[in-house]
Amino acid sequence: MASKRLRHSDTFKRKSSYREERIPTIDKDKIVISFKDFDGTQPRKQPQGFQDWEKEGILVEFLDRLPNLCEMTMQEAKNKEMITEYGEFPYAEGYKIPNKLKDKELRWAVLKKLTGQKVRVAGHIIDNVFSIVFLDKNHKFWPVEKKHT
Repeated sequence: MASKRLRHSDTFKRKSSYREERIPTIDKDKIVISFKDFDGTQPRKQPQGFQDWEKEGILVEFLDRLPNLCEMTMQEAKNKEMITEYGEFPYAEGYKIPNKLKDKELRWAVLKKLTGQKVRVAGHIIDNVFSIVFLDKNHKFWPVEKKHT
């Protein structure tokens, strides 16, 4: 066995410690969720983190919806009104852009239809990645005026 390897070693040479990256083509456009920019210290008066959502029974419902969302492309989720893109950072009652994101041009958006009418998850979009930045159980990130009241 060793003699065969030695015989063919001149014809097949691979760089040591080198491997070409394999990029999956099937799901490359599907939504990917990132938590790298998450800020659980906002809004200022009533910060919302994962523990808060867990206590209120919101977290499990939210997490249960993520696999379905990640089966869609960004455009499919927008068409189903599960994602609304705002572009620039919107008026947000009690929310500020985290310092690490201030100098970046980001496309701000929210995930909707998670656990009811009010509950939202705010973040930004880069390509097919939705980076979760804020949890918003009271719809304060981009509040809308009530109609017909």
